[in-house]
Amino acid sequence: KTSFSLNFSFRKMSTERFHANIPSMRHARMFPAAAVVGKNIYIAGGCQSTAECYDTDTQRWKEINPMRTPRGGHDAVSLGNSIVVMGGSGLSSAEQYNTATGQWSTFPSMNEVRFGCAAAVLNGR
Repeated sequence: KTSFSLNFSFRKMSTERFHANIPSMRHARMFPAAAVVGKNIYIAGGCQSTAECYDTDTQRWKEINPMRTPRGGHDAVSLGNSIVVMGGSGLSSAEQYNTATGQWSTFPSMNEVRFGCAAAVLNGR
């Protein structure tokens, strides 16, 4: 079983399952969001502002700069070489993480507060 903090499980995007020992994240999280850029898995928030990156080559977590706003129940998508997180409990705001610079910046807000939302990128937007 592949698992780490709070019972998150990763599976290949197929019917084939894989088994590996993924180390625990540095922070326990509740309602975080995840997105993938290249070979890295980014986990942000979880009723807090901290964020981490799992490098699938080294099989290690590293802490990255925290988001500007603590979030839980939000969603995240990869957009090019960046991660966009949006919504969360009581939030309509969004922010973008540049994986090259390691910096967060503001991103246009949604029209309404979103909790437990879903997001997708279509044609790079």
